[in-house]
Amino acid sequence: MSELPSGLDPDILERVVTISVDLENEDKMRHRADVNGFTFHSDEGAFLGGDDEHPYPLDYFTAGVGL
Repeated sequence: MSELPSGLDPDILERVVTISVDLENEDKMRHRADVNGFTFHSDEGAFLGGDDEHPYPLDYFTAGVGL
């Protein structure tokens, strides 16, 4: 029988999660975020002063809620 990962163990009633993110403003409304070895880019549309070259920050949030 395989061991249950600690993150799924129902007997653990409290967990502390720490996430470190490096952020940089690249240009206008375009930003880069590095987290856990992955890089995310975001931008806003022209109506908010961006260039619409990447998903909006809210797009990432909305997708994360759905995942």
